[in-house]
Amino acid sequence: MTNYDVKTSSEKDATQVFIATSLAEKKAIYHFRYQIYIEEMSKNIMDADYGRKLLQDELDEWAVLLYAQTGTEIIGTARINIGTLHTFPKIVTDYLFLSAFQNCPNETDQQFAFLTKLMVAPAYRSSPVLYLLVSKCYEYCCANQVQFGFGICNLHLARLYEQMGFHRYTKNYFFPGYGLQLPLVMLADDIQHFRNVRSPLYRIARKRSNLNNQAIEWFHNKFTRQSGVINSQLITEEDLWSILCERLRRSPKEAIALLGALSDAEAKKFLHSCSSYIHCAAGDLITTQGEISYTYNLLISGTLKSQTFQNPAKEYTLPGQHFGANGLTAQNKHTEDIVATKPSDILVLSGMAFQRFFHAYPEIAHKIVYHLTQLARNRLRQKK
Repeated sequence: MTNYDVKTSSEKDATQVFIATSLAEKKAIYHFRYQIYIEEMSKNIMDADYGRKLLQDELDEWAVLLYAQTGTEIIGTARINIGTLHTFPKIVTDYLFLSAFQNCPNETDQQFAFLTKLMVAPAYRSSPVLYLLVSKCYEYCCANQVQFGFGICNLHLARLYEQMGFHRYTKNYFFPGYGLQLPLVMLADDIQHFRNVRSPLYRIARKRSNLNNQAIEWFHNKFTRQSGVINSQLITEEDLWSILCERLRRSPKEAIALLGALSDAEAKKFLHSCSSYIHCAAGDLITTQGEISYTYNLLISGTLKSQTFQNPAKEYTLPGQHFGANGLTAQNKHTEDIVATKPSDILVLSGMAFQRFFHAYPEIAHKIVYHLTQLARNRLRQKK
């Protein structure tokens, strides 16, 4: 067991971050993953060992496995793989679009990092544990002269990763068992971006010297200035509202039933604090039947179709329409496989972000919860 770092709030409540070196440590991590993904999140993952309750895959064979521990309890973990383009499995290089990064100026046969299996126990999700794990991964990248650190995340985590300093930069990827994934990348030397998004990594990043500014400029010219991605941490309340007005072709208050009890100012604050604007390509499977929802999804443009209820065909075409299970105020299971049949834009409201919003703006949050209850009751009446 290698002690990678120690962060202490008190002697009784010390949280330590370690690198797993023994088989026992690694098995404990694999079991922790199983508890989060299979038992908590109800994911159906083929790689899981359901008999021994372990979750691992081929990347674990050459990864650095980190885990956070309080006392003898694992409360978080992360995995980081560092290698060249040809080190990673082809499926990984394809969905991360790594080949495009081989053309980065002054970089030949460069090293890439891939951060995955990042998770924290439910009781510690409002604690600094996630930051400790990500910061250790960032420091590990810096120590190994890695300029680009990649990751993937589910839709409800887009805001969280963007706050850390990651960028969305390419098309989504459906990973069986894990759902629709957003490929992400962090630039180790992009100190200004860390500052702009108020990343907790800024305090570490600002100490770096000999920055590769040419790589930073190359990335932004090739990706962020061309992609049309709306970064949740960079857009203002007013700009997000204006974009929604334009694309919904009316006020979000009129188009989105969830906002019915809010004033314009309250609706702007809520959407800006809890949403991610995400583009889906035709064929993207957005919700999967039986999995727990952590979001409240709204169609902004395009067409979605249920693959579960097809007789008669069930489509979602109305801008502002809600689809999928409510994961904003409760963790319900999706009842449909819903796929984009045309290029579509959706607004994803994160249940995790709403928990923080509830503490910051309880009056607005209570209005939303009450209104959601009323909407659910009205739907039940209509079905009777």
